[in-house]
Amino acid sequence: MAADLADPAWQSRLEPLLAGGTAAGANLVEVFVERTDHLGALAEQDTITSVTPGFGVGAGIRVFLDGRDGFVSTNDLSAAGLQLALDQALGMLGLRRGDYDTPQFQGLPALRDFAVAKADWLSRCPELAEVANRLLEGTDRLQRHGQHLQARRANYARDWQDVLVAASDGTFARDLRLHQSLGMSVLAADGQHRASLGRRYGTSARPDDLREWDAEASAQDITSSCATMLYADYVEAGQYPVVLANRFGGVIFHEACGHLLETTQVERGTTPFADSLGEPIAHAAVTAIDEGLSDGAFGSLSMDDEGMEPQRTVLIENGVLRRFLSDRAGELRTGHPRTGSGRRQSHAFAAASRMRNTFIAAGPHRPEHLIASVDTGLYCKSMGGGSVGPTGQFNFAVEEGFMIENGQLGRPVKGATLIGEAREVMPRISMCANDLELAAGFCGSVSGSIYVTVGQPHIKVDSITVGGR
Repeated sequence: MAADLADPAWQSRLEPLLAGGTAAGANLVEVFVERTDHLGALAEQDTITSVTPGFGVGAGIRVFLDGRDGFVSTNDLSAAGLQLALDQALGMLGLRRGDYDTPQFQGLPALRDFAVAKADWLSRCPELAEVANRLLEGTDRLQRHGQHLQARRANYARDWQDVLVAASDGTFARDLRLHQSLGMSVLAADGQHRASLGRRYGTSARPDDLREWDAEASAQDITSSCATMLYADYVEAGQYPVVLANRFGGVIFHEACGHLLETTQVERGTTPFADSLGEPIAHAAVTAIDEGLSDGAFGSLSMDDEGMEPQRTVLIENGVLRRFLSDRAGELRTGHPRTGSGRRQSHAFAAASRMRNTFIAAGPHRPEHLIASVDTGLYCKSMGGGSVGPTGQFNFAVEEGFMIENGQLGRPVKGATLIGEAREVMPRISMCANDLELAAGFCGSVSGSIYVTVGQPHIKVDSITVGGR
C-alpha cells in the first residue's frame, strides 16, 4: 500500500480517519501522504566527491478545532499507524474518538488526479552516470575559461515527490512533483586578491532539464564575473541610490517584504502591514505578484500541499497592498481567503502560507535608463547571501557590483552590503525596467525548506544604506 499512492484502496483507508476525527468533535481533519525519491551529486575539481540517494514515505495528520490545530507526522502508513497518529493529533486538542456518535464527514468525492500526465517523469530523468558526466563537464569548462581558480564545484539535485491530500471538507487530490537544480561556483585567488562567485539554476516539471543545460555558457558567465571581481576595489560605505539587476535581485523583495505578506506573519503579529490592506505600502511604480502557474518555474505547482489549485495573486498593485498569501489555517485565523499557498517541505511539517513564484512586475523603462538617471550610486549585478529580521529588517551581500558614475557603469567594487527595512525601502523603488526575469531558489520558514522562484526587472531604489569599508 505505501508504495503506490495511485492505488484506489487509499480512499477506503483514509475515509475512516476523516470520519473518526470529525466524529470526535474536530471541525476539520486533513491527511497528507507522500513518497519521495531524491538524488544528489557533487563534483569538486575533476572528481565526483559525493552521491546522496534518498527515499522516503510518510503522512502528516492535522486536526482543527475552533481556531486551534494539532499536527502529528508518522512514517507508519499501516491502518494502525495512521490511526495512532490521528488519536495523538486529536489528543493535542483534548478530543478523543468515541466521544461523539454522529460523524460530520460523508465520504470523499472522486479523486482529482494531477499525476496522470506525469507518470513517466521519474523514468525520464538522467541516471547517476549521466549526472556525473554533466557535472564533470561543468567543472572542466570552468577550468578552461577561468583564471587563478583555486576551487571549482558543481552540484545537482533531483527531487521527485508523489503526494495525496484528503480532508473532511471534501478535498481529495493527488499530484506528482519534479524539481531539478544545478549549481556551479568558483574560488579564485591571486596574491592578496580573492573572489568567490556562484550561480544556481532550477526548474520544475522538466525531466530533460539537465540534458539541455548549456554548460559552456554557464562557465563563461561565472568565470567572467569572477575575473572582474578578483581585482575589484572595496566599496565605500554610505547612502546611495542603487540599481538592482533582474533575476535573483528579486531575493530582497522576497525576503524583506514577501514574508511579511504571508498570513503566518499576520497570525504572529510580526508584520507591520497587517492593517494596511487598500493602503499604499510601496512606490506607485511597484506591482508585486505571487503565483504558481509559470511553466517550468521552480515554485510552480499543480496544487498546493492542501490540495488547492494555484492562482495568480496580486499582492501589491501600483504601490497599494491588495492581498495576503493565505493557507487553510491563515483563512481560519485571519479571515484572509486561501490563495493556493499552503506549502510544506514534507509530511513532517504542517502546511503554512508560503510564497511560490514571487516577483516585481515589469515596468516601462529600459534598464539603461535606470542607470542613466543616477549621478553617483551602486549597480548590483548579482546578489549573495543575507539575513532578515522578523519585521522586515534586512542586510544582503552584493556578489558582483559596480559604481555608477555620471549615469554610466564604472569600476567594479566588492564588499558591499545593502541594509534596510521593508517599510522604508519599498516606497523608494521609483523605477522598474521592462526586463523581468525569474531565478530559482530555496526558502526556509515554519513549514521547512521549499522550492521558490524570485524575480524582478531591473529596479532603481532612490536611496539605501550601503555597508562597506
